[in-house]
Parts: sequence; structure tokens; C-alpha cells
Amino acid sequence: MTERPPRDGVVGFIADLADCGIEAVVDGPVVRYSLVPIEGALAGTTVTTAVGVAELASWPAAAPHWVHLPPGIAFAHTYTQAQESLPGWLCHSRNIGTWTAEGHPGQKWLAHVRTVLGQVSQAAA
Repeated sequence: MTERPPRDGVVGFIADLADCGIEAVVDGPVVRYSLVPIEGALAGTTVTTAVGVAELASWPAAAPHWVHLPPGIAFAHTYTQAQESLPGWLCHSRNIGTWTAEGHPGQKWLAHVRTVLGQVSQAAA
């Protein structure tokens, strides 16, 4: 990937994921995308996840906090809230830790979500 000036908000998030080969689409109040975790209960499977459009307002200066996941995915420890526009989905509270301007924001976000998915303790068959 080549260095380029930051792109902001939802459009920037979608473009940053596209730089990493991930297609993301706006679906009402969320942006959906799919990726393959490399470890944990979901390793090697394609998992569709989402992030709230409102949370992307400060992208890439700040990372979103909530990881939206489909039904059947559980963690040993998590704080959740319902994702009303996606029936059955839950928003899982996950801090990303330190978020800096260094590096590619799309790569950093995808690494974060893959790490979160690597912590899944239960997944629907």
C-alpha cells in the first residue's frame, strides 16, 4: 500500500478497508464488511461484522468503539447492547487501546477486529 492523505468519515473508512481488499457497504446506520479471523473459534471462516455510521464521524482520527456482530457469537467477558437495525445482532464494547496517526487506519482496524474475533468463546454452527 502506498502512503496517501487521510480520508475522513464513512467514505474514508470504506476506502481504507478497500485498500486492504475488504469490501464495505453502508447498510442504513451501519457499515457492513466481512473478514476471516486467523485464530479462535471462528478461524478460517468468513465473518460479517459492522460498525456504526455515527461512530465513523471522527475516522481516522479516532477508532470506533463498538464491534457489531451477528447472532450466535459470544465472548467469555463482554459488554453488549442491541443493534436495533440488525435484528439479533449485538454491539460488543471493545476498546482499541492507543490509536495513533501512524500506519494505515484500515489495516489497524482490521487487525483490531480480527483480534476481537479471536477471543470468541462460542459461535453458532
